[in-house]
Amino acid sequence: MKKYGAIILAILFVLGLAASAFAIHAEIPAETQAVIAKGTQITLGGSLRFRGDLNENDFDDTTSPNAYYDSRVRLSLDAKVSDRVQGFVQVEAGNGPNADNWTWGSSSAAKGVYQAGNAKRGEFNILQAWINYKASDSIGLKVGHMPLALGNKIFFNHTKFGDDAIVAYGSTSNVHWALLTAKFNEGTKNQTDDSTAYVGLVNYKADNFNIDANVTYVDDQGSYGTPTPLPSQGEIHAWNFGLDGSVQVAGLNLRGDLELQTGKACIDVSSSTSCLGLGMGELDINGYAFMIGADYKMGATKLTLEGGVGSGDDNPNDGDFDMFITSLGGHPNAPLYTFIYDYSVYGASGSKNYGIANTTYLKLAASTKATKDLSVKGQIVWLKATEDILSPVKRTGMTDTKKDDNLGWEVDAKVTYKLAKNLEYFVEGGYFFVGDAYDIEPATGNSYGADDAWRIRHGIQLKF
Repeated sequence: MKKYGAIILAILFVLGLAASAFAIHAEIPAETQAVIAKGTQITLGGSLRFRGDLNENDFDDTTSPNAYYDSRVRLSLDAKVSDRVQGFVQVEAGNGPNADNWTWGSSSAAKGVYQAGNAKRGEFNILQAWINYKASDSIGLKVGHMPLALGNKIFFNHTKFGDDAIVAYGSTSNVHWALLTAKFNEGTKNQTDDSTAYVGLVNYKADNFNIDANVTYVDDQGSYGTPTPLPSQGEIHAWNFGLDGSVQVAGLNLRGDLELQTGKACIDVSSSTSCLGLGMGELDINGYAFMIGADYKMGATKLTLEGGVGSGDDNPNDGDFDMFITSLGGHPNAPLYTFIYDYSVYGASGSKNYGIANTTYLKLAASTKATKDLSVKGQIVWLKATEDILSPVKRTGMTDTKKDDNLGWEVDAKVTYKLAKNLEYFVEGGYFFVGDAYDIEPATGNSYGADDAWRIRHGIQLKF
């Protein structure tokens, strides 16, 4: 693992020790009119989204499907005090600090003989709040709560709720760089139990190619709680080295991403506690992931072929943690490469929303703008566990005894229709043909064959 680190560090040295974080700002339509208040240009924006969801994701078709509606409200204020000073605030309605939307009818304030209905809507929480100061055309400072992501978002994607961060950034010619620190968890104020990330990234962009190199160090001093599958005891000190880029070749857009990890987990375990109950004082982190893809455009149609691998842990008793560690924001996080497998159900990592951890996939996708107002896209994805797994399906009284790597196939599609200016209606869905890895085969008794999972969702969204 050390040789991989040396390679990435050498690349960083050549490009210049630098870093960057990408803050994903709210989309504000070009037609939006700004308000001038005492020399400050204030732009108001936001969105309203209402969705209906129907899904069967517990791999058991004897149960009834889940059916519900949800709603989301976002409001933003962009204040440009001058060419060099900007403030941005975005609030989002939810049912608490960790919620991302309302659920219709989730609480009732009705009175009378029939006390149902008259439901309250969720409270507003701060989604973004930051100050951006450009000291000059080539250097700046950004401080506050903001969405963050790195590269292709394979390892690090906190664009849903964001983090408190301090970002120093700059650019010279074709090179953009930044350094940042982000607080993942404050812990107890008078104890050293925080979780903090330190990130460095440099980006070089030319006419037909670009390349990013980044380094992330996560210093968790014991605040992590009871994670799965990471150990719950002790500290975690993890490094991630990333290199990604793309190039245009004869009409093709070729892109790739390589992530390598090292470090220690479960450090400083007391004599009465051991890592994962195995009697080991610490675990060596040795994860990796890579993705390669090609896009080809033919008029309004784009074809995509993409594949990726995230490492798994082949032996939980060898003192190493080999599964690729992902840091993804929100539950559920936005779909990364599938609508069902990595977004809606338990995956090969043993839980939901773990991204590419212990997963190998191959995807063929197509999208087209059929008319001025109608867009259609679809994909088929082949999935396998990088390392054999016991079934992630949970059934009372049943324990799986046979490992397998066949996760199955998935088919996804989405149709979006523009009803009017900034107003669209969409229907999206997926069907996951589960493989043998989801079947439960107990040592005794009848085996359990998992049923396929599916989901369909429609909604209407207005941006302003």
